Amino acid sequence: MKILKRFLLFVVAFAVFCVAYYQIWFLRQPARNIPNSNSVFVAPANGKIVSVRKWNTESLMELKGELGVIKVWTKDVDTAGTIISIQMDPMNVHYQRAPMEGKVVSEKYTKGSFNNAVVMSNEYGIRFENEHNEFLLETTTGKRYKVIQISGFLARRIVDYTKPNQTVKQGDVIGLIKLGSQVTVILPHDVTVVAKTGEVTIDGETVIATVN
Repeated sequence: MKILKRFLLFVVAFAVFCVAYYQIWFLRQPARNIPNSNSVFVAPANGKIVSVRKWNTESLMELKGELGVIKVWTKDVDTAGTIISIQMDPMNVHYQRAPMEGKVVSEKYTKGSFNNAVVMSNEYGIRFENEHNEFLLETTTGKRYKVIQISGFLARRIVDYTKPNQTVKQGDVIGLIKLGSQVTVILPHDVTVVAKTGEVTIDGETVIATVN
């Protein structure tokens, strides 16, 4: 009987610990030093940059299979630009922020798989087949870009805090991926990308590109 009571006490204590850890650590939202500048794009997520790839309409025409998704993702942004993929793990902050002041043009949620987002087999470092949510945004100067939340093996819920035509300031929280996964940014051609593969980004702070 004593062993059973101790076991039940352990189970309850462990459950309380897990709930507290999730609420305090996983859902933390630390203050960020937002540049508040229309001359830079900041990282929408806290994590590690696993890919920085240039693209243009001609090169995308040759993509087939899962990579063909890129043609769909980029067509309403520009005819050329850069795709930046940020890998999040369970220790990162899980909220996403607006890279620059502007408005939300549209949103699109797509159901999909929940495969491991850490192990990828393509040069873009993206799990194209996974559940994802797209934000198409437009800056005050008319530049369009996209932020895409992508689920993973542990991340089973994507939260969107915006709506079409909503105005957002740089660094505003626009979404949440519970636990950890990926965030992809699609930037237009007329910006200078300074993000580097392997760099660890801080949401709302790290500059990933400057306006030409």
